[in-house]
Amino acid sequence: MTTPPDDRIPLRFASSADAVRPGEALLVADGAGAGPAGFGRGGGRHLAGCACCGGRGAVAVALGALLRDRALGRVAWFCGVVVVVAEPDAVADELRGDRLVAARFRVLR
Repeated sequence: MTTPPDDRIPLRFASSADAVRPGEALLVADGAGAGPAGFGRGGGRHLAGCACCGGRGAVAVALGALLRDRALGRVAWFCGVVVVVAEPDAVADELRGDRLVAARFRVLR
């Protein structure tokens, strides 16, 4: 029996925005630098405590918004995501525990 390919979007961590390759989207934590998409600011489009966002971390919510924007054509199509944060191990663990992120992204850490 062969293992089916993993069609989830690869998500990797980097220490700076300079690590972004062609075809990848960039998420940068507040205070970690500048990039086309950021997180940690709050102010999402949903009501506070809604079922889809309640109890989720800022990176998970930002990834959901980025994927939605890709689907709606608001951002360029991407085949991977680079996340710049101060503590990548902790964020990677958090993302692996988020069902919505785990269904759509393959966390590489």
